Amino acid sequence: MSNKKFIRGALILGIAGLTAKFLGIFFKIPLQRLIHDEGMGLFGLPYPIYTMMLSVSIIGLPAAVSKLISEKMAVKDYAGVRKVFHVSFFMIFFIGIFSSCFLYFGAPLMIEVLEWPQETYYAIIGLSLAPFFVSIMSSFRGYFQGMQIMTPTALSQIVEQIGRVVIGISLAYMYIDKGLGYAAGAASFGATAGAFFGALLLLFYYLRKRKSLIDYNFYSTKDSKEKTEVIVKRLIWLAIPITIGAVLSSVMGLIDSIIVPGRLLQGGYTAEGATILYGRLTGKAVTLMNVPLTFSMAMAASLVPAISEASSKRNMMELKEKTETGIKITLMIALPATIGLALLSSPIIHLLWGKSEAGGDILKVLSLNVLFISISQTLTSILQGMNKVFIPVRNLFIGIIMKIVVSYILLVGHLNIIGAVVGSLCGYGTLMLLNYYEIKKIIPFKISIKEVIIKPLFCTILMGIVVVLVFHYSYLLFEKEAIATLTSIFLGMIFYGIMMLLTNTIDPRKKELFLNK
Repeated sequence: MSNKKFIRGALILGIAGLTAKFLGIFFKIPLQRLIHDEGMGLFGLPYPIYTMMLSVSIIGLPAAVSKLISEKMAVKDYAGVRKVFHVSFFMIFFIGIFSSCFLYFGAPLMIEVLEWPQETYYAIIGLSLAPFFVSIMSSFRGYFQGMQIMTPTALSQIVEQIGRVVIGISLAYMYIDKGLGYAAGAASFGATAGAFFGALLLLFYYLRKRKSLIDYNFYSTKDSKEKTEVIVKRLIWLAIPITIGAVLSSVMGLIDSIIVPGRLLQGGYTAEGATILYGRLTGKAVTLMNVPLTFSMAMAASLVPAISEASSKRNMMELKEKTETGIKITLMIALPATIGLALLSSPIIHLLWGKSEAGGDILKVLSLNVLFISISQTLTSILQGMNKVFIPVRNLFIGIIMKIVVSYILLVGHLNIIGAVVGSLCGYGTLMLLNYYEIKKIIPFKISIKEVIIKPLFCTILMGIVVVLVFHYSYLLFEKEAIATLTSIFLGMIFYGIMMLLTNTIDPRKKELFLNK
């Protein structure tokens, strides 16, 4: 698997993920205007638990499946590829059923234990069937990604988000007259509908292409000699630490939903005021932060099988090359995204949610997490591809402790909700540094500071200056903030791309586009 192949896979997933994120923004914009910050608080509270429940079926086992399939493809064990998929499908299927039942029947207990508003019940119920369909979708995604066939995953992401937007928003408008709780629950059901359509697409794609894929790529008349229980044990061994890491990552968000409302109440806020601040954090700032993170997640999904293949072949040169390439591309995307969100935080929120909407102060600080999370995800995937699956879990646990301590201390005081943001920065910053330290111990590689860091940073700083100047003069010229915002974003992106070419950070003349040394 060449660098070009895994970069192409990451690009396909990145574009599809970015499209899905933009659809997600256009889901939250009308929803925000319909149910406002308090309703968005009700809508957002159950999501960290929902995400945590999905960690096994959407991250842990699919990543393990992708890794095992890529290893078997490397040694041309095609019968083993089919058996891994069949075994993993049923494992993920039953996990999805359990997760849906847990959400549906456990909703009242969650609300009581976490002291959430009673109206949150409808949002939890709306989400409850989603894990079942997500599990089906995820099993196919792991299968295709292990063979570096990214198109089905990309298409399913877009279809899933379209279903979520259309059905979720439509139902929210239908139920708004019954109250914010009903509207939030109806919007949450959009996730279930989207997952259903995404799973249906992947099932159709698999049934239609299965024979041609088997005949052309890995047809074999022999059955796999590997026993089912051995495959199950390997999948579990790989999936458990990845799942724990995903759960702990979800805990980063869950921490906010647990301690933010209570600590803000202790700081003198009313219950309504605390819910509104939490809605600004999750409904606006986190939503916008997650857009550029799409590319780092795509890079992570593409890196695991790529690193796994190089590791299984014991090709140290290829391993070092892919590691450096992954880090460089991540920085090339994360740096401008971080600076852009920080400089245009309030104008972007005004553009999407309305001139009077608040939350820019939160996004300005939170934008730094785009850099920390992006690099952390890339480094975690590299470690997972090298079978060092427990190291990122340990590092993430340390990061969570850091997040809890800092957030708890800073939430009560003049920082209020910004205290939770600073806590997140400390948590993910710690994870990033620890992951990098561990990789340096395993792989004796030396990053080119000039090519990997200085050049992208230089281009980003110049882009930031251009963005500020364009926004200022566009606003003076047109006297409309929306036009100034769109103009500065568009010209900033073009200028950054030109600078990347002029500084030879990327070179289209070379076969390996991103490896200029």
